[in-house]
Amino acid sequence: RRHQSKNCPPVPRALLTPQLSSALSPLFLSGTAPSTMQALRIITFIVGSLALCFDATDALVPQPKVQRNIINHNHQPTNQIKAALPSRRDALKHAFLLTPIIAASTIIPDPANALEACRPKSHNCIRTTWTAPSSTTSSTEAAKIILDVLNSYPQEGQAGVDCNGWKIVNDALDNNADEAGIIKLEYKSCVGPAALAINLGQPFIDDLKLELGKESATGSIMVEVKSSSRMGGGDLSVNRKRLEYLGRKLKEKGWSVPNPKYAYEM
Repeated sequence: RRHQSKNCPPVPRALLTPQLSSALSPLFLSGTAPSTMQALRIITFIVGSLALCFDATDALVPQPKVQRNIINHNHQPTNQIKAALPSRRDALKHAFLLTPIIAASTIIPDPANALEACRPKSHNCIRTTWTAPSSTTSSTEAAKIILDVLNSYPQEGQAGVDCNGWKIVNDALDNNADEAGIIKLEYKSCVGPAALAINLGQPFIDDLKLELGKESATGSIMVEVKSSSRMGGGDLSVNRKRLEYLGRKLKEKGWSVPNPKYAYEM
Protein backbone atom coordinates (compact mmCIF):
# COMPACT_ATOMS: atom_id res chain seq x y z
CA ARG A 1 0.00 0.00 0.00
CA ARG A 2 1.66 3.26 -1.10
CA HIS A 3 0.44 6.84 -0.70
CA GLN A 4 1.92 9.65 -2.82
CA SER A 5 2.82 12.69 -0.73
CA LYS A 6 0.56 15.70 -1.35
CA ASN A 7 3.58 18.01 -1.33
CA CYS A 8 5.48 16.03 -3.93
CA PRO A 9 3.93 15.63 -7.40
CA PRO A 10 4.42 12.36 -9.24
CA VAL A 11 7.86 12.13 -10.85
CA PRO A 12 7.62 10.93 -14.47
CA ARG A 13 9.90 8.08 -15.39
CA ALA A 14 11.02 10.07 -18.41
CA LEU A 15 12.75 12.52 -16.07
CA LEU A 16 14.48 9.91 -13.96
CA THR A 17 15.63 7.54 -16.69
CA PRO A 18 18.08 9.87 -18.53
CA GLN A 19 19.69 10.98 -15.28
CA LEU A 20 20.15 7.45 -14.04
CA SER A 21 21.32 6.29 -17.47
CA SER A 22 23.96 9.01 -17.72
CA ALA A 23 25.15 8.24 -14.21
CA LEU A 24 25.27 4.48 -14.66
CA SER A 25 26.50 4.29 -18.26
CA PRO A 26 30.22 4.24 -17.29
CA LEU A 27 29.57 1.01 -15.39
CA PHE A 28 28.45 -0.89 -18.46
CA LEU A 29 29.82 0.82 -21.61
CA SER A 30 33.52 1.03 -20.76
CA GLY A 31 36.22 -0.71 -18.80
CA THR A 32 36.15 2.04 -16.20
CA ALA A 33 35.11 1.60 -12.61
CA PRO A 34 33.03 4.48 -11.23
CA SER A 35 34.81 6.88 -8.90
CA THR A 36 33.80 7.25 -5.30
CA MET A 37 32.07 10.55 -6.01
CA GLN A 38 30.15 9.08 -8.97
CA ALA A 39 28.90 6.23 -6.81
CA LEU A 40 27.97 8.61 -4.02
CA ARG A 41 26.01 10.84 -6.42
CA ILE A 42 24.03 7.83 -7.62
CA ILE A 43 23.25 6.77 -4.04
CA THR A 44 22.26 10.31 -3.09
CA PHE A 45 19.98 10.67 -6.12
CA ILE A 46 18.12 7.41 -5.51
CA VAL A 47 17.84 7.77 -1.74
CA GLY A 48 16.84 11.42 -1.96
CA SER A 49 14.06 10.60 -4.41
CA LEU A 50 12.70 7.92 -2.10
CA ALA A 51 12.83 10.17 0.95
CA LEU A 52 11.19 13.21 -0.60
CA CYS A 53 8.58 11.74 -2.90
CA PHE A 54 7.10 8.66 -1.23
CA ASP A 55 5.14 8.24 1.94
CA ALA A 56 5.31 4.48 2.27
CA THR A 57 5.60 4.19 6.01
CA ASP A 58 2.23 2.61 6.51
CA ALA A 59 3.28 -0.24 4.27
CA LEU A 60 6.87 -0.53 5.49
CA VAL A 61 6.22 -0.20 9.24
CA PRO A 62 3.08 -2.05 10.29
CA GLN A 63 1.32 -0.74 13.34
CA PRO A 64 -1.11 -2.42 15.69
CA LYS A 65 -4.55 -0.95 15.91
CA VAL A 66 -4.75 0.90 19.21
CA GLN A 67 -7.88 2.54 20.49
CA ARG A 68 -7.28 6.25 21.02
CA ASN A 69 -7.71 7.99 24.39
CA ILE A 70 -7.09 4.82 26.42
CA ILE A 71 -5.70 5.89 29.79
CA ASN A 72 -2.31 4.31 30.62
CA HIS A 73 -0.87 3.64 34.05
CA ASN A 74 0.33 7.23 34.35
CA HIS A 75 -3.18 8.48 33.65
CA GLN A 76 -2.07 10.30 30.49
CA PRO A 77 -4.15 9.86 27.32
CA THR A 78 -2.44 7.63 24.78
CA ASN A 79 -3.07 10.10 21.94
CA GLN A 80 -1.07 12.76 23.84
CA ILE A 81 1.85 10.36 24.22
CA LYS A 82 1.72 9.60 20.51
CA ALA A 83 1.63 13.31 19.67
CA ALA A 84 4.85 13.83 21.62
CA LEU A 85 6.69 11.16 19.66
CA PRO A 86 7.97 11.61 16.07
CA SER A 87 5.78 10.01 13.45
CA ARG A 88 6.93 6.90 11.63
CA ARG A 89 6.91 8.91 8.39
CA ASP A 90 9.33 11.51 9.81
CA ALA A 91 11.57 8.85 11.33
CA LEU A 92 11.81 6.94 8.05
CA LYS A 93 12.34 10.13 6.07
CA HIS A 94 15.20 11.19 8.34
CA ALA A 95 16.76 7.75 8.04
CA PHE A 96 16.67 8.01 4.24
CA LEU A 97 18.17 11.50 4.30
CA LEU A 98 20.98 10.41 6.63
CA THR A 99 22.01 7.52 4.39
CA PRO A 100 24.16 9.60 1.98
CA ILE A 101 25.84 11.35 4.93
CA ILE A 102 26.73 8.05 6.55
CA ALA A 103 27.98 6.68 3.23
CA ALA A 104 30.12 9.78 2.64
CA SER A 105 31.70 9.48 6.09
CA THR A 106 32.64 5.83 5.59
CA ILE A 107 33.98 5.95 2.03
CA ILE A 108 37.64 6.82 1.59
CA PRO A 109 37.84 9.85 -0.72
CA ASP A 110 39.61 9.56 -4.06
CA PRO A 111 43.01 11.26 -4.29
CA ALA A 112 42.85 14.64 -6.01
CA ASN A 113 43.14 14.42 -9.79
CA ALA A 114 43.80 10.67 -9.62
CA LEU A 115 42.92 8.72 -12.73
CA GLU A 116 40.02 6.35 -12.24
CA ALA A 117 40.78 2.65 -12.01
CA CYS A 118 39.92 0.06 -14.62
CA ARG A 119 36.92 -2.13 -13.99
CA PRO A 120 38.03 -5.32 -12.23
CA LYS A 121 38.90 -8.16 -14.62
CA SER A 122 38.49 -5.84 -17.61
CA HIS A 123 39.89 -7.07 -20.96
CA ASN A 124 39.99 -3.65 -22.63
CA CYS A 125 41.57 -1.35 -20.05
CA ILE A 126 45.18 -0.93 -18.88
CA ARG A 127 46.33 1.09 -15.89
CA THR A 128 50.06 1.54 -15.34
CA THR A 129 52.77 3.98 -14.19
CA TRP A 130 55.77 5.47 -15.99
CA THR A 131 58.72 6.81 -13.98
CA ALA A 132 61.16 9.46 -15.20
CA PRO A 133 64.91 8.99 -14.68
CA SER A 134 66.62 10.86 -11.85
CA SER A 135 68.14 13.22 -14.42
CA THR A 136 64.65 14.58 -15.13
CA THR A 137 64.02 16.87 -12.19
CA SER A 138 61.24 19.22 -13.29
CA SER A 139 57.65 18.60 -14.29
CA THR A 140 58.08 20.96 -17.23
CA GLU A 141 60.92 18.86 -18.61
CA ALA A 142 58.97 15.64 -18.08
CA ALA A 143 55.90 17.12 -19.78
CA LYS A 144 57.97 18.06 -22.83
CA ILE A 145 59.35 14.53 -23.10
CA ILE A 146 55.88 13.02 -22.81
CA LEU A 147 54.48 15.35 -25.48
CA ASP A 148 57.36 14.54 -27.83
CA VAL A 149 56.70 10.81 -27.41
CA LEU A 150 52.95 11.21 -27.89
CA ASN A 151 53.48 13.29 -31.04
CA SER A 152 55.80 10.63 -32.44
CA TYR A 153 52.90 8.19 -32.68
CA PRO A 154 52.02 7.69 -36.38
CA GLN A 155 48.69 9.14 -37.49
CA GLU A 156 48.24 6.10 -39.72
CA GLY A 157 48.69 3.82 -36.73
CA GLN A 158 51.19 1.02 -36.14
CA ALA A 159 51.19 -2.74 -35.60
CA GLY A 160 47.75 -2.92 -37.22
CA VAL A 161 46.04 -0.64 -34.67
CA ASP A 162 44.81 2.98 -34.61
CA CYS A 163 44.59 3.17 -38.41
CA ASN A 164 42.22 6.16 -38.38
CA GLY A 165 44.44 8.52 -36.46
CA TRP A 166 44.47 10.20 -33.09
CA LYS A 167 44.06 13.64 -31.54
CA ILE A 168 44.71 15.49 -28.29
CA VAL A 169 41.39 16.33 -26.66
CA ASN A 170 42.66 18.24 -23.63
CA ASP A 171 46.23 19.23 -22.82
CA ALA A 172 46.88 20.45 -19.28
CA LEU A 173 49.97 18.32 -18.73
CA ASP A 174 52.28 21.20 -17.85
CA ASN A 175 49.86 23.42 -15.95
CA ASN A 176 52.49 25.15 -13.78
CA ALA A 177 50.37 24.48 -10.71
CA ASP A 178 50.73 22.47 -7.54
CA GLU A 179 48.27 19.82 -8.67
CA ALA A 180 49.08 17.15 -11.21
CA GLY A 181 48.78 17.89 -14.91
CA ILE A 182 46.57 15.78 -17.17
CA ILE A 183 46.43 15.18 -20.91
CA LYS A 184 43.67 13.28 -22.72
CA LEU A 185 43.82 11.76 -26.21
CA GLU A 186 41.46 9.85 -28.51
CA TYR A 187 42.54 7.07 -30.87
CA LYS A 188 40.42 5.72 -33.73
CA SER A 189 40.65 2.05 -34.60
CA CYS A 190 40.98 0.32 -37.92
CA VAL A 191 37.64 -0.68 -39.46
CA GLY A 192 37.53 -4.45 -39.31
CA PRO A 193 34.78 -7.07 -39.12
CA ALA A 194 33.83 -6.06 -35.58
CA ALA A 195 33.40 -2.40 -36.51
CA LEU A 196 31.38 -3.37 -39.58
CA ALA A 197 29.16 -5.71 -37.58
CA ILE A 198 28.39 -3.72 -34.42
CA ASN A 199 29.51 -0.12 -35.03
CA LEU A 200 27.95 0.62 -38.43
CA GLY A 201 31.33 0.56 -40.12
CA GLN A 202 32.69 3.38 -37.95
CA PRO A 203 36.01 3.09 -36.12
CA PHE A 204 35.99 2.38 -32.39
CA ILE A 205 37.34 5.12 -30.15
CA ASP A 206 39.83 4.50 -27.35
CA ASP A 207 40.88 6.95 -24.65
CA LEU A 208 44.38 7.57 -23.35
CA LYS A 209 44.78 9.63 -20.18
CA LEU A 210 48.09 10.64 -18.59
CA GLU A 211 48.54 12.33 -15.24
CA LEU A 212 51.87 13.96 -14.42
CA GLY A 213 52.87 14.33 -10.79
CA LYS A 214 55.55 13.57 -8.22
CA GLU A 215 55.84 10.51 -6.02
CA SER A 216 55.73 11.83 -2.48
CA ALA A 217 58.19 9.31 -1.00
CA THR A 218 61.17 9.75 -3.33
CA GLY A 219 60.35 12.85 -5.31
CA SER A 220 60.66 10.95 -8.59
CA ILE A 221 58.48 12.27 -11.36
CA MET A 222 55.69 9.81 -12.08
CA VAL A 223 53.16 9.58 -14.89
CA GLU A 224 49.94 7.68 -14.21
CA VAL A 225 48.60 6.08 -17.38
CA LYS A 226 45.23 4.72 -18.40
CA SER A 227 44.39 3.38 -21.87
CA SER A 228 40.87 2.03 -22.37
CA SER A 229 38.25 1.21 -24.98
CA ARG A 230 34.81 2.80 -24.86
CA MET A 231 32.91 -0.19 -26.25
CA GLY A 232 33.06 -3.94 -26.11
CA GLY A 233 34.36 -6.53 -23.72
CA GLY A 234 37.76 -6.92 -25.42
CA ASP A 235 40.05 -4.94 -27.71
CA LEU A 236 42.20 -7.47 -29.61
CA SER A 237 45.26 -6.13 -27.70
CA VAL A 238 44.90 -2.64 -29.19
CA ASN A 239 45.53 -0.81 -25.90
CA ARG A 240 48.54 -3.01 -25.16
CA LYS A 241 50.13 -2.37 -28.58
CA ARG A 242 49.61 1.38 -28.20
CA LEU A 243 51.27 1.51 -24.78
CA GLU A 244 54.08 -0.78 -25.91
CA TYR A 245 54.94 1.66 -28.71
CA LEU A 246 54.93 4.67 -26.38
CA GLY A 247 56.82 2.72 -23.72
CA ARG A 248 59.64 1.82 -26.13
CA LYS A 249 60.10 5.49 -26.98
CA LEU A 250 60.28 6.43 -23.31
CA LYS A 251 62.73 3.64 -22.50
CA GLU A 252 65.06 5.07 -25.14
CA LYS A 253 65.08 8.25 -23.02
CA GLY A 254 65.88 6.38 -19.79
CA TRP A 255 62.38 6.10 -18.37
CA SER A 256 61.22 3.11 -16.35
CA VAL A 257 58.20 1.58 -18.11
CA PRO A 258 56.66 -1.76 -17.03
CA ASN A 259 55.07 -4.09 -19.54
CA PRO A 260 51.42 -3.06 -19.95
CA LYS A 261 48.94 -5.50 -18.42
CA TYR A 262 45.17 -5.58 -18.61
CA ALA A 263 43.10 -5.49 -15.43
CA TYR A 264 42.30 -9.21 -15.75
CA GLU A 265 46.04 -10.00 -15.79
CA MET A 266 46.79 -8.20 -12.54
